[in-house]
Amino acid sequence: MSRRLVQPLVVLVGALLVLAAIAVFSARPPSDDSDPSSRSAGKLGSLALYTWLQRLGLDTERISGSFTLAATDVLVEYDPSVDFSPSEVATTRSFLDAGGEAIVAFGAEGVGSVQPLLQSLGVQLSSALPPGVATPAQPFDVASRVHAVPTSAGFALLEAPPVVPLLRQSSDVVLAGVQVGAGRVYVLGDTAPLSNDGLRDGDAAVLMLSLLDRARGGRVGFDEFHHGEGVSGTGAAAIFSGPMGAAAALAVVLAVVFLAINGRRLGRPLATSDAALPPSASAYVAAVAELFARSRRRGSVAAHYAAELKRHVGRVTGIDQQLDDDAFVAAAAASGFGDTASLDAVLRRARGLAAGHPDDASLLRLAQDSVDVEHQWSQSPQGTAQ
Repeated sequence: MSRRLVQPLVVLVGALLVLAAIAVFSARPPSDDSDPSSRSAGKLGSLALYTWLQRLGLDTERISGSFTLAATDVLVEYDPSVDFSPSEVATTRSFLDAGGEAIVAFGAEGVGSVQPLLQSLGVQLSSALPPGVATPAQPFDVASRVHAVPTSAGFALLEAPPVVPLLRQSSDVVLAGVQVGAGRVYVLGDTAPLSNDGLRDGDAAVLMLSLLDRARGGRVGFDEFHHGEGVSGTGAAAIFSGPMGAAAALAVVLAVVFLAINGRRLGRPLATSDAALPPSASAYVAAVAELFARSRRRGSVAAHYAAELKRHVGRVTGIDQQLDDDAFVAAAAASGFGDTASLDAVLRRARGLAAGHPDDASLLRLAQDSVDVEHQWSQSPQGTAQ
């Protein structure tokens, strides 16, 4: 292509891209603070929580298009804006009965939409609550890091079976656990602790980690279906409908044609030896350490490894992982499975690091030693405790 033709085409493509960008930003509402989805960076949105869990290395995804929970272990149901239908309530109940876990948080905007699910779970609201601070109703955080969780104007839950209080604001239940079949659901009558605006306040972030820890991890699914992404023309796909979407598509097509005609690439080709590898243990520890370093809570990383080690040994031996460390080690010694001396040493070192400000090297050594002990406790019983 001659230089005389290339230059006008470049100008045309640039102009179309600018027009498309202007159209996109002018079509956005002046504020998305009322949008609760995990795509929203507004105050009520949950994008910060979704992004944070991904950076921690958790298998996180969005549920959209259809309300299917087959690929989900932990469902995050955050302030839905679309009502639950009877079939969707049944899907959620089946998911929980089969051993799935759910974290359900709602405020004034989402309480009506989630009400059919709450009724199915036997959870009732008792009253509206003003902003305040919620504190543990009973020990439920293995690392004992949840002490004060700021709340906004939410709802109190009626303290009646099957509700088990976990957080209270004064005498009112704000967070409760409910056993459903082989699974569990944690119901939070407030959105502030999980929102973009409130995740960094108090112990809100540690609360979320504790709930995921109690839910035994796995694949975490954020429900965007009940934020409108199951309806044609809404949600993330809405940007491609109408003239704005056509203009953006035209700009992309012209840009691709221009690059193809001029033999240009969209960046350098990857070397054949490059591979997309999962993050290593050291990368994971470094990422988590950096997160807690910013919040001055690096010790929580060590507490997490202690809780993970106890959970693994508990699965092998049947010992209650909620026991304190000394009672847990004593029960492990009586089980006749693995090396209780190594188990006790790693747990004590983890608690010592949790109480201080450990560096990355200390956390990495703790992670490696925890893995070694887990391998020891994955063997068959040896008849006597070592």
